[in-house]
Amino acid sequence: MNLPDGWTTNTARVNGVELRYYRTGDGPTLVLAHGFYSNGRCWERLAADLADEYELVMYDARGHGRSDAPESGYGIEDRVADLVGLVGALSLDDPILVGHSMGGSTAAWTAATHPDLPRAVVLEDPAGVHGPPDTGPDERARMVRENVREWSNRSLEALVADHDDREPALARRLAVANAECRPEIAEITREGYPPLADAFPDIECPTLVLKADADPATRAADLDLADELTDGRLVHVPDAGHCVLRDEYEAAYAELRTFLRRLSFDADY
Repeated sequence: MNLPDGWTTNTARVNGVELRYYRTGDGPTLVLAHGFYSNGRCWERLAADLADEYELVMYDARGHGRSDAPESGYGIEDRVADLVGLVGALSLDDPILVGHSMGGSTAAWTAATHPDLPRAVVLEDPAGVHGPPDTGPDERARMVRENVREWSNRSLEALVADHDDREPALARRLAVANAECRPEIAEITREGYPPLADAFPDIECPTLVLKADADPATRAADLDLADELTDGRLVHVPDAGHCVLRDEYEAAYAELRTFLRRLSFDADY
């Protein structure tokens, strides 16, 4: 497993599983929770840009990357317990939680149910904003298992070609992440993502939501939801899809840096 310069890796046993995590940088701590079909190493570009000022802890969610893949335990309560357990195991003080999609749901529900844990939260197009998909739980789980089985039977180079719309280094990281997924993650989609409308009113810390671009009606619905946050800001990043920081990195990164600088300013006063 090749890691970027300056990264270290280890495992922590939390909530009954071994979670692989990666660390780099120095300063206030950001804990990064990746999306479905991804892993902690896919945060490389963001980590490179922040490591001079922040410590970054990126972990592989259960069933992803190099973490354990138990047969059960993929509901939101388990994923929150994994994140809370990792923060405790590493004795991380007042971390900022950053999550994309599935990881955004995890970070949001962690902040809602453990309000004393995070300093702040950043949610990149979090899962659970617009309710469940049209397909049923069994169909969703079947599709995921088929994808994982197909990826396991293909070469890495073939998987890289699936991401040829990304720059080569990222395409390879995404391909490796796909290849490392285990079929047990199908249980995440079977469980589904609880609506964030139930979590947002209980999130007390400063919150930034980076959302994909959308039509006016969806934008309005998103902004109405963000009004439920105690101290929140929601930004639709123009031309961005679900992977906001990959699709429109510079614009999304500028919003993130502004948010982090505000936190630093507030801490100084």
